[in-house]
Amino acid sequence: MIPYWTARARGGIVGLPTSTETRVSMRLLGTCLALAACAACASGNKGARAESGTIRRDRNVITQEELADPAVSGRNVLEAVRSLRPQFLTVRGTHTLPDTATSRQGMVDQEAGKVHASLDGSKIVSVEELAGINANTVVEIRFLNPAQAMQRFGGAAREGPVILVKTT
Repeated sequence: MIPYWTARARGGIVGLPTSTETRVSMRLLGTCLALAACAACASGNKGARAESGTIRRDRNVITQEELADPAVSGRNVLEAVRSLRPQFLTVRGTHTLPDTATSRQGMVDQEAGKVHASLDGSKIVSVEELAGINANTVVEIRFLNPAQAMQRFGGAAREGPVILVKTT
C-alpha cells in the first residue's frame, strides 16, 4: 500500500476519482435518474386495465357492465348496491339542531347523515326507493359524498351522501 503522503503528492488518493471524473459521474447519474423518473411517470396510466388484466373500477361509480353481471342483473338497485358497493350505504349518524327558542336541548334531525338517492337528477328521495327499480334498467350508479351532495342539492341532502341513479 502506498503511504498517504506519497499518493497525495502524485495527485490524489489511490482508488478515488479526480474531481473532473467525479463531476462527470455525478452528471451521468443525475441524467440516468431523471430518465428513470420520466419513464416511470409516462407508463403510470396505460388505459383502464391493470397489469393483472382486471378492469380498474372507480370506487364511487357502478357501471352498466357491472350491473350486467348475472349475479346482480336480476336484482333491484338497492340489492345491487349492497352487493357491489356496500360502503355506499354507510350512515354518518344524526345531527342535533340547536333550539333557538330555549337554550336547553336541541332538536334531533332523524334524516341528517342518512344516505339518500336521486333518480335521473330529480329531487332527493329515500334510499329505500331504489328497491323498486330493476338493476337491468340502470346505466350508472354514482356515489356523492356529503360535501358533494350538499354542493349539488343544498340542504335537501341533509348532511348525508346521495346515490345518483341514471336509468335508460
